[in-house]
Amino acid sequence: MEAILYSEAKNNLKKLIDEVCENFEEFVITTKDKKSAVLISLDEYNSLKETIYLLSSKKNKERLLEAVEEVEKAAFLRKDIEL
Repeated sequence: MEAILYSEAKNNLKKLIDEVCENFEEFVITTKDKKSAVLISLDEYNSLKETIYLLSSKKNKERLLEAVEEVEKAAFLRKDIEL
């Protein structure tokens, strides 16, 4: 994550948008009075919002974490599905 000043972001906005959309870059943009915001792609933002939503339910969070553990331990069954 790269930190840049507001004036630089304003002058290079198209380039920054291309960077976040094409290369998954993230930029912290800071004003002179030390206020900051983060520039990320819409895809990344939507992914973060979805993750927050999925983890907001205690039961769903537990199920997802258990599934991750199973995958990491290779403790799952593989099934082929015919279409």
